[in-house]
Amino acid sequence: MKLQNKIMLITYADSMGKNIKELHSILNKHYGKAIGGVHVIPFFPSLADRGFAPMCYDRVDEAFGT
Repeated sequence: MKLQNKIMLITYADSMGKNIKELHSILNKHYGKAIGGVHVIPFFPSLADRGFAPMCYDRVDEAFGT
């Protein structure tokens, strides 16, 4: 998605769908013209705190995709 001067959505990877792939599909299908960018908050493997206690920064949590 090209960054545009429109609404910036900030969301978890599983807030709209089960993973990043579903999030992408939902955004394109329902909100594509309204959203100019998406900030997906912590999607790294994590010990706690809904992703804000990452174990590493070089992988995506398997629950969210690859």
